[in-house]
Amino acid sequence: MVSNLTRRYRRGGKTINAVDDVSFTIEPGETLALAGPSGSGKSTIARLVLRLIEPDAGGIEFEGNDFLALGSAALRAQRARLQMVFQDPLAAFNPRATVARVLDDPLRIHGIASRAERPRRVAALLERVGLSADLAPRAIHEISGGQRQRVAIARAIATKPSLIVLDEAVSALDVSVRGQILELLLDLQRQERIAYLFISHDLGVVRAVAHRVILLDAGRIAESGDARDVIDAPQSAIGKALVAAAPRLNRTRSLGRP
Repeated sequence: MVSNLTRRYRRGGKTINAVDDVSFTIEPGETLALAGPSGSGKSTIARLVLRLIEPDAGGIEFEGNDFLALGSAALRAQRARLQMVFQDPLAAFNPRATVARVLDDPLRIHGIASRAERPRRVAALLERVGLSADLAPRAIHEISGGQRQRVAIARAIATKPSLIVLDEAVSALDVSVRGQILELLLDLQRQERIAYLFISHDLGVVRAVAHRVILLDAGRIAESGDARDVIDAPQSAIGKALVAAAPRLNRTRSLGRP
């Protein structure tokens, strides 16, 4: 649960509210999307939720804990339950690292498996996201963008998280690959009851995969509700502008979203 989250920046002698009094909850197995134009606060909220940056005001409760009050050791332990998938896994990973190393790291860091057991776990993670275990010795830069994003998802689920933050996680992919990755995310959610905080500028994708959506404008919540209801009939000025900029929106299929 996020309560009254606020983050300010100083720029050119002025104070800018990047995130201004934002509150929301995410239920187990639910996808909550954050959408809005560039600079609306989407990625700042993601970094705040992950405690990559600290808020100026507000609170975050995660699995019954005051997330902002956790010390370093407790925070490291809690982060096993809270993962992120970035837009560009090539930038997020060491490109010279092997696929096996990328997936071995969270298992080792969080003490999930012994050294002898980890290769088997790595192979199982690859298979879980639709990749061959034969990819394990390949370098990250040697595999395709779609394969890299599947590896990123495999790394995210390695620690059995309850929440994954997806920051524009499919926007850099070709349309056909994007659909496959979204189907994979939905399948994992149905089976594992993972909650997603799904950040995207693409309302077509949001409508297809999200249960609820928050539309942001200059760091504030402009509108929120059921994703399809909000996108099909936006009430806010920013919602109407975003929908008007996506003329083929209504033809986006639902990808099996419940």
